[in-house]
Amino acid sequence: MANHVGIAGIGTYLPEEVRTNAWWPSHIVDGWMTARRSAGPPPAPNDPTPAMRRVMEAMAAQAVDPFQGMTKRHVLADDETSIDMEVRAAERALAQAQIERDEIDLLLSHTPVPEYLLSNSACVLHAALGLSPGCMALELGAAGNSFLMQLTLAEQMIASGRSKCALIVQSSAGSRLVEAEEPQSPLFGDGAAATVLTRVDSPSLLATVHRTDSKHPRALIASVRGRRWYDDGRIILHRGDLASSRQSFLETADRALEVITPALAQVGLTAADIDLFAAHQGTPWLREVTMELAGMTRARHYDTFGSTGYLFGASVPFVLDAAHREGQVQDGQLVMILGGGVGATIGAAVLRWRELRR
Repeated sequence: MANHVGIAGIGTYLPEEVRTNAWWPSHIVDGWMTARRSAGPPPAPNDPTPAMRRVMEAMAAQAVDPFQGMTKRHVLADDETSIDMEVRAAERALAQAQIERDEIDLLLSHTPVPEYLLSNSACVLHAALGLSPGCMALELGAAGNSFLMQLTLAEQMIASGRSKCALIVQSSAGSRLVEAEEPQSPLFGDGAAATVLTRVDSPSLLATVHRTDSKHPRALIASVRGRRWYDDGRIILHRGDLASSRQSFLETADRALEVITPALAQVGLTAADIDLFAAHQGTPWLREVTMELAGMTRARHYDTFGSTGYLFGASVPFVLDAAHREGQVQDGQLVMILGGGVGATIGAAVLRWRELRR
């Protein structure tokens, strides 16, 4: 069998507790909107690209909603951890793939909110799952782009023969790092996703393209506000540089086209060939705007942002899992994956879907 790589199983997990928009007191929500009106619309760039103009339209439409398209999100119980969620997701992925734990020889995980720093959190997950000592375990994070980065590296490990079966895992515990008074606090949800990758007999992962845009490293950070994470004070998720954060949003669609277009070109496809567009769920408008600008007019899509919130790297496998369960993607169809994460990196992959067990 050739060392082609395909997805054998996907597992997702959301905590039981659901937090609706009613959780935020009305006086706090009113304060957000009052501050937003007082500030007025942000200045437009001097020479906006067509994609930037479309993004500005979408952001303006979103600005009238204090919850920015979200209706609910799931949050961790007090005694639940990121690793607990990752274990649940991984067990579901392994069951769907019908893979035994001792068959996994590569584990790549991203735990944005671990219980402690410095240690390799992939080892904590490795122990919790009871994986083989011969399994290489690595914490590999690229914020919201972790899934696509892990997918690309695992594919190379399997294609080279260094690995036979990989497990890639991403989680989000954003609720641990937000303050209710912050306007961005409703946007973060908790959850985890896991994907099993194995050798397959025909090409499945057809193309990957990655780009790095390092101009906006502080667009979204976790630290003591105005200080470093190890200084006195509470670590929270916040925009470390407001101007940089806005600029990175304005450039999002342009950056997306810079990876979608060459990914299609690598395998001689056009946007019209794509059957499913699985986009990173970073905002309520990102999928719609990039799909429109790229010309993927016939592709199906699945949006999770409104009911899960921002799930960091777990968002793309959540879309793939939901699309599979809803019958929106069939064996042999073409999937365009778009990933992106603050820092910033962005990537695209073209996948020929292989039917999974239900």
